[in-house]
Amino acid sequence: MENQSEHFRNTLLFYYRKGKNAVQARKKLCAVYGEDVLSERQCQNWFSKFRTGNFDLKDAPRSGRPIKADDEKIKALVDANRRITTREIAEKLNLSNSTVYDHSKRLGFVSKLDIWVPHNLKEIDLIRRITICDSLLKREENEPFLKRIITGDEKWIVYNNV
Repeated sequence: MENQSEHFRNTLLFYYRKGKNAVQARKKLCAVYGEDVLSERQCQNWFSKFRTGNFDLKDAPRSGRPIKADDEKIKALVDANRRITTREIAEKLNLSNSTVYDHSKRLGFVSKLDIWVPHNLKEIDLIRRITICDSLLKREENEPFLKRIITGDEKWIVYNNV
């Protein structure tokens, strides 16, 4: 993606040196690459940068915490201590809490009762769920009981009208 955006910036510089304005350059880019390639505002920003004499096409470095995190380091910290919090991981790796949470979720970990556990189902659990569902369906065929259950939000109430 970075290479493609740099290509679009090169094209904008080409049209700037040709004497075109930002709107005309965007129309030409959209005709070739599609309507959602660059916004008109982005083109105007690059053209104003070119007018000041700055022809550097790379993004300027930004301040703040890094967005990218090393998944292996997060996994190693969680494996070493299952009771570690996202805040502790964030402080050790100089990341934000939400970044650590997102990466740990992507790694397949979920925090349950303050312990990091794998989120994936084991085969035995999957088989157990299928067996229970099958037995409930068979029970429903023999003696209909699902019509007596009223559900709402998070509460299940068994209604028995005698």
